[in-house]
Amino acid sequence: MSTEAGPIGSVGVWHYYAAVGNREAKLATLVELLHALPATCRRPLAICCSARDSLDSLVYWLLRSRSFAVTAIHSDLTDKERELALGGFKRGLESPGPAAGAGRDRPAPSEGELASRDAALGSWTGSVPGPGPGPALGPQVRPEEDLVSVLALTDVCLKALPKELLPLGISLLVEFDLPPSKEVYTRRVSALFGSGKERRSQRCVVVDMVEAGAIGVFRNLESFAASPVMEMPVRVGDMFAL
Repeated sequence: MSTEAGPIGSVGVWHYYAAVGNREAKLATLVELLHALPATCRRPLAICCSARDSLDSLVYWLLRSRSFAVTAIHSDLTDKERELALGGFKRGLESPGPAAGAGRDRPAPSEGELASRDAALGSWTGSVPGPGPGPALGPQVRPEEDLVSVLALTDVCLKALPKELLPLGISLLVEFDLPPSKEVYTRRVSALFGSGKERRSQRCVVVDMVEAGAIGVFRNLESFAASPVMEMPVRVGDMFAL
């Protein structure tokens, strides 16, 4: 298949879903999904939430797994802090990821990276209980070069991000909460992936986490999604296969 078009010709967007029973199962499934990504697909990614409580639970689980470098953008940050955090994450996109063996000669963290790290760790580690026990804490933090970079943010903050820092140019977007409208969906895709012309350079994948009680919202999403929403393959890496 060509990487220039999705199943119905939408430029560069391939859309999948993962069905889960409830919120706790959604968190566990998401962490398992990200861990299952082959090394060649472990690129920086973004996860969108509709509300702050979803973001809190999500970041809590990601940090406890000790496998992700989380940049969390939320309403408690000032505009300057959000800009620094997003800038730090975007600079990480320009560096080779862990799959390429990067990180051993990585320069010292920038001001933006430090701001985003402090925002995530200061807001969630050990301070906000997740839904259930969550992943067990490991004995020590993994080397930074082994961590997958994750940008977690709410739709409210996404709408307010500086346009000069967009699009991010990532290749994987996880919709932790389904977009309630075509406007929200379009904003997520355009801000994180870029325009159709910009998406031709890579295969852009959207994964929707669909709870059992959200079938109606999911059906609505299917009516305006950029491409048909297919069931996620058993082999996660197949989503990025050419």
